[in-house]
Amino acid sequence: MVYHVQSEQISLGKRIARTAVVVLAAGVAQYFWFYRSGKLSHGEDWLIDSVVLGMVTFFLDSRRREYDLEVDDEMIRVRNASLSIGNGRVRRGRIRYLHESIGGMFREPALRLSEHGRISRFFVGGVWIPASLPGYEQVKAKAMSWMEIG
Repeated sequence: MVYHVQSEQISLGKRIARTAVVVLAAGVAQYFWFYRSGKLSHGEDWLIDSVVLGMVTFFLDSRRREYDLEVDDEMIRVRNASLSIGNGRVRRGRIRYLHESIGGMFREPALRLSEHGRISRFFVGGVWIPASLPGYEQVKAKAMSWMEIG
């Protein structure tokens, strides 16, 4: 079965909140960085940095791009993913990491699968399945049954 995963659609309120948090955190970090080094920055520098960072965060705030998710009896694989990191597949009986996140301000609810452990999945990749995917429960049940095999 092949599922098409759409790009993440983020509401305007959530984009504004994310942008505000990123700009505020960057401003605090910049203040403490320059304060500790003794080189206090001018207010104009901070303002320009904040505006540029805010624009980049606001307009490029989609974390997920379109891709296809192929599910068969032996493997769950990501196909046609732009900017994919890692192998993007898990095989039957080899799932070592399965985590279902409930989502929040910075990420949406999803299922994360990997043939590697919790830490190494950051380096070698895995499969990310959003909860909004039609057929999410079937894919989740299949992945959980595969984990019991190994």
